[in-house]
Amino acid sequence: MPFSRLNLRLSIRTRLFILLLLLTILPFLAYRFAIDLHRIMLNNQAIVQQQTVENLALILENRTDLWALQIQSGKPTRLAHLNLNKSVLWVVNEYGQTTYVVGKLPDKDEHLNNDFFTTSGKLLIKTLATFLPYSLPYPYPQSSKPEITLIQNSLNGQTLQQYRMDSNNEPISLMSATPLLIQNRIIGSLVLEQRMETLFSESLDYFYKLIGIGATIFFIVIIGAILHTASLSNRIIRLDDDVKKTFDIKGRLTQLVFPDRKARVYQDELSDLRHHIYEMLKQLGAYERYLKQLPKTLRHELHNPLNRLSMALSLLEKETEHQQLDYAKHALAQLRQIIASLSEATSIEDSLHNQQPEAFPIGLMLRHYLENSIVLHPEYNLKTEIQVNDKVQILGDGFMIEQMMDKLLSNAHDFSDGQMPVQVTAKELANNIILKINNSGPSLPSGHEQQIFDGMTSMRIMNQSDQAHLGLGLYIVKLIVDFHQGQVQAENAQFIYEGKILNGVAFTITLPIYQLT
Repeated sequence: MPFSRLNLRLSIRTRLFILLLLLTILPFLAYRFAIDLHRIMLNNQAIVQQQTVENLALILENRTDLWALQIQSGKPTRLAHLNLNKSVLWVVNEYGQTTYVVGKLPDKDEHLNNDFFTTSGKLLIKTLATFLPYSLPYPYPQSSKPEITLIQNSLNGQTLQQYRMDSNNEPISLMSATPLLIQNRIIGSLVLEQRMETLFSESLDYFYKLIGIGATIFFIVIIGAILHTASLSNRIIRLDDDVKKTFDIKGRLTQLVFPDRKARVYQDELSDLRHHIYEMLKQLGAYERYLKQLPKTLRHELHNPLNRLSMALSLLEKETEHQQLDYAKHALAQLRQIIASLSEATSIEDSLHNQQPEAFPIGLMLRHYLENSIVLHPEYNLKTEIQVNDKVQILGDGFMIEQMMDKLLSNAHDFSDGQMPVQVTAKELANNIILKINNSGPSLPSGHEQQIFDGMTSMRIMNQSDQAHLGLGLYIVKLIVDFHQGQVQAENAQFIYEGKILNGVAFTITLPIYQLT
């Protein structure tokens, strides 16, 4: 399935939180960088320690007397760069016996006092290590007692290194051993040992400090972004809710209760958008109120002039006979009908707002109504079939249903070509009343099946009844059907009547049956 067809809808809040979730990759990248840096520093320090012990052996070979005196004094100046407070130097004779030991190894917990950021960085790395365990490469052999192997090999003329391991197979210290030579003869060996914590503690602590500072900044940014995202999302949701409250379930503008918060806490694009929506709704509400009052105003303002015009035409008709008087009287009647149609739509809409729906038997009402219509309007040529039990009820207003039927039957008669009767059927189907009105005649233009229910919309090419039509009849039908929580639709259809296939239009009204609880 193409991506464009996927019904995937992500809210702004969800997309922002996904973005924040992607940002959480940064701590893991920092963790990976810390591990790689740890490896590099470990390898470098091993090389440095090996070079140091070889240099010390060279110094001892060249100035044995001076070096021995310095060791005996306890303050070997030539070893000052070694920091013997954190390392141990062993001097072993040719028989493998330790003759001198200089320096000390600190305890594991003996360390520099770390600041907040260094401690935070270490805690972050250790926490991530519990989820993403790692192993550092130790390029040299490991042993629980490496000094035995180191001394034996160094007395044989080799320089090598080993890690001292604890019971958990974790490295404790790194030891380097090299032979001591005088005139190319091995007289012993030199062994240097440093704990793992002191090999590169200062450099690593500085890196941990950077990690801690970065993590703190990242945490502050994430918290700020989450708060901003939540605030922005809530403001958008409130804006959406306020706009929804301004319209009823049918999409019509109700009383303007949309709050304008432009001059409040926020001064940004979203507050400007709210203000612009407020101004738009205010103007739309004023325009809608004007349109609703327009029919009443027209009826009120035109009533007296029309009466005076009608009286004047009646007086002229007594004094003279002229064909133009008939045209004027007909035009006057059309004006009255236009004003009456506008007033009818407005009055029905207003009454529906104030009407309390009541349960009534729809089948019985339709039978009585259609029986009267057949008698009162024989020109409709009705053929009816009501298959609804008299006890079935719907919730609404029976008088409004009759007005709806008046409009539908009048419309069907106006557009019928007379090749078949106007068919009216009603039946029960899945807790609904399905009411259909069929007439043969011209088809609806393509794409106008729902547009005909809008106000001021008419599909009439010519005026069959020589009367003014404003396209409000089917609009009134839609108002009444919506009031009864139903649906109405129109569609082009074909009918078989007396062996002939006829084109026409079918109106279908679906009304929910009232269920007693």
